Amino acid sequence: MPESSRMRVAEIESWFSSHDDSEFVVMPADYSSTLIGNFATAQTILYTTKQHCLPRIKSLSQFPGPIATLARYGLPLVDDLPLLRQSSQSLIFIGDCDPPDLMIFAWLREHLPIVWHGVSDAFLMTHGTYQNSCIHIGMGEMERSACQYLPDFFPDFRDVVGPYCAGLLDDGFKIEVEGAIVELKR
Repeated sequence: MPESSRMRVAEIESWFSSHDDSEFVVMPADYSSTLIGNFATAQTILYTTKQHCLPRIKSLSQFPGPIATLARYGLPLVDDLPLLRQSSQSLIFIGDCDPPDLMIFAWLREHLPIVWHGVSDAFLMTHGTYQNSCIHIGMGEMERSACQYLPDFFPDFRDVVGPYCAGLLDDGFKIEVEGAIVELKR
């Protein structure tokens, strides 16, 4: 791993450790990640912090099957990396457009070739919730504080989430997967 990657990983781990609250969480190592599906035969592997939202996301997305899922709340476990590395298939991340999930993705991306399919401008358009202010949530103090470090932890986050979602983050708002996938009455 290049020195810049090691430094970024260490900075993200340090942030989570020193700001462990209900948003930035470091779960104990004995809190197992949830594994669903056969990782040896999967065409797509999803890593998510939002396991309960996956059925709706999978029904609206075009991920090649079969699909296996690793779900974990909070900062990933280094022990989960070998399972993810053994696959040569697509590694997909699904999470919120908020500082904790963006930092979790950035941490994973320093270790693995993983692609963001979490809340972004494209995700909102796919799920029919683009520019729906009803799903914006004001960030807490810790999340707002973390936003100033996102360019260091995840230099291209603005490109990944898109200009609309990046602007929301700048304005102190986040969008969680649960809101982004809500079925709107027409």
